[in-house]
Amino acid sequence: MKKYLIILLITGCAIASSAQPKDFQTELYFGAKGGLTFSKVRFYPNVVSQFEQGNTGGIMFRLISEPHIGFQIEVNYTQKGWKEDSIGYARKLNYISIPIMTHINMGNKALRYTLNLGPEVAFMISEEEKFLHPPAVSPSDPAYRAYIGKLTDTQVDFLFTAGLGMEYHMKNGSAFSLEGRAFYSLPNLFNPKTYPYKVSQGNGAIATFAYMFQFNKKRKARK
Repeated sequence: MKKYLIILLITGCAIASSAQPKDFQTELYFGAKGGLTFSKVRFYPNVVSQFEQGNTGGIMFRLISEPHIGFQIEVNYTQKGWKEDSIGYARKLNYISIPIMTHINMGNKALRYTLNLGPEVAFMISEEEKFLHPPAVSPSDPAYRAYIGKLTDTQVDFLFTAGLGMEYHMKNGSAFSLEGRAFYSLPNLFNPKTYPYKVSQGNGAIATFAYMFQFNKKRKARK
C-alpha cells in the first residue's frame, strides 16, 4: 500500500511540475502573527469541561514554489488548556509549537483564500492551575479530580492542524492575513495506566492576524 502511495505522490508532483507556467515566480515570505486560542480537553470517561482562552504569537516562513501551492513553517508560543466551571478549576498549558503545513491558495494576486494543513509538534514549557474554590482532595468529594495538583505526563505533543484564511497582498510585497485554525492532539495528557481516564486529548481553535513580507519580489525598473 505504501509503495502505491509513493508512486502516486511522485506522479502527482511530476504532473504539477509539467503544468507549471513558465512565467511563474517563486514566492518567499517571512512574517509575524498573533491571536487567541480556545482549547479544551476531551476526557473519557467524560469530564464536563469548557474552552479556556489563551494567547498565541510567533514567526512564520512560507515558500510557494508552484502556482497556488507551497509549504509553511511556523514557530509559535501557544497557550492551551481547559476549564471546569462546575468545580471552579482551570489549567493553562504553555507550549512552543512548530507546525509544518502544506499551503494552498486560491484567488488573484491581491486577494487570496488560503488553506493550511499538516502536522505540528509542540514542547510544553510550563503549566499552571487556577482555583476558584479550594481543591477537593478526597475521592468521595463530587469535585474531586485525580489530576488536580499533579503535572501532566506528556511534555511533547503531536497534533494535526488545519486552517482557512483570507489574505490581501499589496504591490510593495507586504500582505495581511486573517486565519481560523482547528487542531487536535494525538497523545494523552495523562497516562491511562496511572489515571482513571482512557482518553485525555486536547483540541480547539485558533484565530490569528499575520503580517508578511515577500522578500524576493522583483522590482520594476524605473523608466
